[in-house]
Amino acid sequence: MTSLLRLTAVSCFVFLSLFSAGTAFAEDLKEKGITPGPAHIILGDNLASIDVPAGYVFADKELAKKFLESSGSTPDGALGIVFPAEAMKENSKEDDANSFYVISRFEDSGYVHDKDAKDLKPDEILKTYQEGTKENNEHRKSMDLPPIFVGGWAEKPQYKKDKHQVVWALEVKDQDSATAPVTGINYNTRILGRKGVLSMNLVTSQEKFPENKAKVMALLNKTEFTKGNTYGEYVEGKDKASGYGLTGLILGGGAMAAAAKMGLLGGLWKWLLGLFLVGKKFIVLAVVGLGALFAKIFGKKGSDK
Repeated sequence: MTSLLRLTAVSCFVFLSLFSAGTAFAEDLKEKGITPGPAHIILGDNLASIDVPAGYVFADKELAKKFLESSGSTPDGALGIVFPAEAMKENSKEDDANSFYVISRFEDSGYVHDKDAKDLKPDEILKTYQEGTKENNEHRKSMDLPPIFVGGWAEKPQYKKDKHQVVWALEVKDQDSATAPVTGINYNTRILGRKGVLSMNLVTSQEKFPENKAKVMALLNKTEFTKGNTYGEYVEGKDKASGYGLTGLILGGGAMAAAAKMGLLGGLWKWLLGLFLVGKKFIVLAVVGLGALFAKIFGKKGSDK
């Protein structure tokens, strides 16, 4: 049995041994920070809400932070993780292409303007991602994690003005080669708000990207800022402004603002942005089977014996 399958078996055993059936099952799940859908979840300090439908499970911010840290990513702004309830079944497989999860975060950046919506430059943005991710592999190496690389766009950045949603998707590879196979997709979604930006980011396999993209878009449409926090309620001159637009948002938010404040223009800002992206450490996540996710957030490890 491979270590991956053992990891799944261990995680499934943990759940089966910890939780009983029926009402007690749901209650025990909540005690562990997990809420099965359907459920209305309040995110942050009454910042936003998401209606988690039946067939999905929501893991709270503490579990999300634990998972992100163990994956070599910063836990900053983590609000929770949404994943399919079927992953908790005994026959769930670690390497199943159906595996996916959605990371929810909030960046307290302030208001992000959308004046540059028609001036996005996908080629330049992609190059910055590629360079920044390569640098971040040094950090991953120090954590005994394998390197990951950005291939190309699975979906170029686009802005849905009526819903104040920004969407883009990156191809993830295990090797830095144009001919290397795509091993996963990071599908990034952002909802602009009055005080910052809410994200619902899908991590999935390339094979299941079209199918799982539809699922995350359905989740995105069930996610909204609460009254007083919506984009349209921003008061110029009174509320905090981020100092950047959609390009800066896609490139890691605060990176663009910092580069602007330091007066870096031309080619230098791309180099600096790459370093800022490395510092944030949550630009790209590798596809991780849900068995591994369970094992990580509950602190369980498989055996190689």
